[in-house]
Amino acid sequence: MLRAEPIRSFAGTFRIPSSKPETQRAILAGTLAQGRSRVVNDLRCAETETMKRACRALGAEIVESDGHLDITGVGGTLRDRGPMMIQSDGSGLVFRTMTALSSVLRSPVLVTGDATLCRRVMSPLLDALHELGADIDSICGEGTAPVVSWCERLAGGVCRLPGDVSSQFITAILFAAPFAERPVEIEVAGRVHSKSYIDQTLHTLRQAGIEVTVSADHRRFRVEPGAYSARDTAVHEDWTSASYLLAAAALYPGRTVFTGVHGSTTQGESAMIPILERLGVRTTLDRTTSRLTVDTPADSLGGTFDIDATDCPNIVPTLAAIGAYVDGVMRVTGARVTHFHKASRVEAMVSELSKAGVAIKPLYERGVCDGFEVRGASSYPGGVTFSHWGDHRIFMSLFVAGLRMESANRYSGSEEVRLSFPGFFEEFAKAGVVTETVGAAAAVPAGTAG
Repeated sequence: MLRAEPIRSFAGTFRIPSSKPETQRAILAGTLAQGRSRVVNDLRCAETETMKRACRALGAEIVESDGHLDITGVGGTLRDRGPMMIQSDGSGLVFRTMTALSSVLRSPVLVTGDATLCRRVMSPLLDALHELGADIDSICGEGTAPVVSWCERLAGGVCRLPGDVSSQFITAILFAAPFAERPVEIEVAGRVHSKSYIDQTLHTLRQAGIEVTVSADHRRFRVEPGAYSARDTAVHEDWTSASYLLAAAALYPGRTVFTGVHGSTTQGESAMIPILERLGVRTTLDRTTSRLTVDTPADSLGGTFDIDATDCPNIVPTLAAIGAYVDGVMRVTGARVTHFHKASRVEAMVSELSKAGVAIKPLYERGVCDGFEVRGASSYPGGVTFSHWGDHRIFMSLFVAGLRMESANRYSGSEEVRLSFPGFFEEFAKAGVVTETVGAAAAVPAGTAG
């Protein structure tokens, strides 16, 4: 367990880390290309390491240097790899993209992951790949990981996917589709959630020379057979990781400065900025210096707010942390896809914040948990032991929520920050946050303050 002391102010200069999803997509595109690609300003965390390991298994050569990666891709030789096992750990994106790509290899491939990943829904992807001619089985027979691919071809044609479970299903098939024998068409049923992640994939594919078209509502996609071209990519800031620092800035009056912010992004979680402005926080972006200045007046966080998180699901837990201190009501909807993440994130935040006395309840739409409503207060007693539910984003959001409580809290899962934000504790230490490990079996990443 990690024990964190509350703080009475949050100020200073903080650095926003590079984007995890942009880094992962750039590594994958470089692997699938023929020739050398360079990825500048890549994020180095556990889940990007998992993507690198999987891509090396496919035959890519990835060399790490200070500030960039050099990738020599496999291009047209991808199909010729021998039998292999690909370990995805807890990364849904790695598992799903590697499962789709395994269907074009000429030898059997086993794709697996950790216990958390093996509980996640995968059957819609497997069903869609079967429609495209793949021969893939879920070993347990329940449509989950691990899976084995027996096929040496992806025929192409039309497949169908739901729009409200995971955008990663669409991303996975889009990355594999250029290797199909004929064009691949994806038909999406229902409202499409997390469009911004699909847009990141589309941008990556087009930059790599892949011909892909999409309807305005993101419910029809078509990818032509083709070859990936090597290219250099610069990774920008990660707005989900930024949300934790921005949330802390919003909870305390004063000025904070964030570096490494370019401001040009397809990430839906950049909605954090207009959301904060609606809450009364003022933001100023200087593109020439890549610095974002945040000014939080003493009278901010008051009012009634309705937020649609359909295209920014990863900041739903962060919004719950902020909402706990809103003088009024915050309603967040469009969050149903978070039920299929590492943990059921709305349920997790409602359960854990309720322990601290926060007036928060889930919201349902047609019997499905779609968000939450929270009525905030100026502070809470604290002294709570929070569970992270096996999810790094739950830990980081609860950590932020606990900073303004009256006494120290305990948290499980501090080691999980390595998955996406390995510098998390170092950044919060700049604001004077003091943490310590408590309990004989606890483990905290190196560099934790305290």
